[in-house]
Amino acid sequence: MQFALVCCIVFLFVRIVMKLFRIPLWLWLLFVVAGLGYAFHPYLLAQMMQMEQKRLLAQPEPMVEQMPERLDFGRQMADLRYLASDELAGRGTGQPGGAKAQQWLAAEFTHIGLVAAGTAGYLQPYQPTTGKAQLMKGAANVLGRIEGSDPALPMLVLTAHYDHLGVHQGKIYFGADDNASGVAALLALARYFKQYPPRHTLLFAALDNEETGMWGARMLFEQELLKPEQIKLNINMDMLSQNTQQQLIAVGSYHYPELEKPLQQLQQQSSVRLLLGYDRPAWLVGTHQDWTFSSDHREFHKRAVPFVYFGVPDHAHYHQPSDTAENIDPEFYREVSETLLDAVLLFDAS
Repeated sequence: MQFALVCCIVFLFVRIVMKLFRIPLWLWLLFVVAGLGYAFHPYLLAQMMQMEQKRLLAQPEPMVEQMPERLDFGRQMADLRYLASDELAGRGTGQPGGAKAQQWLAAEFTHIGLVAAGTAGYLQPYQPTTGKAQLMKGAANVLGRIEGSDPALPMLVLTAHYDHLGVHQGKIYFGADDNASGVAALLALARYFKQYPPRHTLLFAALDNEETGMWGARMLFEQELLKPEQIKLNINMDMLSQNTQQQLIAVGSYHYPELEKPLQQLQQQSSVRLLLGYDRPAWLVGTHQDWTFSSDHREFHKRAVPFVYFGVPDHAHYHQPSDTAENIDPEFYREVSETLLDAVLLFDAS
């Protein structure tokens, strides 16, 4: 009864206003629909977000209790601690800590025996030209590769940004999880595949300027060190060591559905909860996060190169001075690193 009364009142109001202002009925209906849409929009977004979260959590649980020990995790942890140390002071691009990180990474690539793949040995110096990054001098990627046994195959490009926020207002932003964890895993994988050569050529790219616009990844293409047709897949590693409910997000299979099957197989081999998602547009998932353009894989995706981005959800230490080596979860980080090894092995075999 009340609903009918409200409808009658609205109808009478519309008729009166139409007569007074001579506005067509269809235009008034358009206003009403637009108003209802605006009123219910937050509710619809929230419902879509909840549905997406349910979809993620409905994915298979881990089937493995513990990952094997194939990587030199002791060495990997030592690398992480150094990258997140006082000496490197947050590895800010253009700051002394960032320059030290470049030279140290080039030395590590040399010790591992990677083939230099930069424009100046292992380094690829460049100068950003827009935004805050253009004020930063001394930016450079550190690049090395392992030749595959089948040179006819396209390469796999493994990326992890080594820069972080550096020293800001007198505080060091150490960046242990973001992204010393990804760079230390990159080095561990390089050591493994130097010992056990892959089928595909692997490019190991420690990238600069991720925090200020993904310039390092962008310059791989703008300086033509890479061409999209040469690449089978980008595997990007960014924030791997904070245990947030034992979850590791794998981004990319929405855009490249052919990746879903190997990623599902990867879950069957991993003790970590692998969630395929964080890559769907707002019209599908509402306010749920979309990480499609949130890290260096963006520059590969913009050029239609398939990518998988592995990372953990944001946490309390994200972009805070408290993102230190003491606050990571070593066992979770080890299991994630072994999972990434399995990922590279799966994609190399396919």
